[in-house]
Amino acid sequence: MKYVRSPLFSFQILVQVLMIALFLFLTPGESAQAVAAGIMLCTIGIPHGANDYLYRKNTTSSGLAVFTAAYLGVMGLYLGLWLLSPAAALVVFFAVSFHHFGQSNFENNTVRHIPSLLWGLWITVFPVLLHFQEATSIFADMLRLDDDSGIVLPTAVKWAAAAIIGGAYIAALFRYERSERARYLLQFALVTLWYLATPLLFGFITVFCLWHALQSLQHQLHSYKASSGGTSSDFFKALLPFGIAAVSGFAAFLYFRGVVIGEAFILLSLITLPHVVVMHRLYRAADRKAVMD
Repeated sequence: MKYVRSPLFSFQILVQVLMIALFLFLTPGESAQAVAAGIMLCTIGIPHGANDYLYRKNTTSSGLAVFTAAYLGVMGLYLGLWLLSPAAALVVFFAVSFHHFGQSNFENNTVRHIPSLLWGLWITVFPVLLHFQEATSIFADMLRLDDDSGIVLPTAVKWAAAAIIGGAYIAALFRYERSERARYLLQFALVTLWYLATPLLFGFITVFCLWHALQSLQHQLHSYKASSGGTSSDFFKALLPFGIAAVSGFAAFLYFRGVVIGEAFILLSLITLPHVVVMHRLYRAADRKAVMD
């Protein structure tokens, strides 16, 4: 079943509508937002890649050791790039995010799917345009810059950029996703309204967890059950070891470093890069299986 026709998509639509209504009429305070964001990150956002090891080719213990070493190796190399050239590392992070968020939404097997790239661009760049000064301050921390006060983007330029990206995405839906464009347009409208109503970090964390991590988990679950014959219970049990390790690592980071947003995003990028490689292979495998069936 295509993602936009699944019960999960309908559930996400309902939750997003309720959250928009809650935020518009009750306006939760910063403390409530922080608690909600923490719960979403620890239960969905951070652990959603904890089952990547299930999809390795060599399913033996030695295969797990090789997979883990390669996974950590990619993270280590990427950390080295952050240390040597933060600007290049940030560009990689953005490029990977554009592809990954879009791929999970459209379940495509290529990096050249236009609607996917534009959706990834929209959910990543639109909140930055809305909260430009705050976003550039975070980027400055990630780039280890002392001063970001000179970066100014006129309001007209921000809205022009948003109109171009949003308009291009809508046009791509009419060109490439005609049969499902109504559902994708509804998603687009709700996510856009959510971003307009919320602060930068809470808005983005919600979209990341609700619209990306949940769908990714669903795809992983379906792939796991189809390839191994395991149950949903088996899947979530297998998620626990690395899921707990990831959340514990994040908790340790907060304990020793405090809430340093720029460093937190760098940590997220280190986890994201190898996860994107695994998920890209998973979507390609699912597409090949669909063609064969």
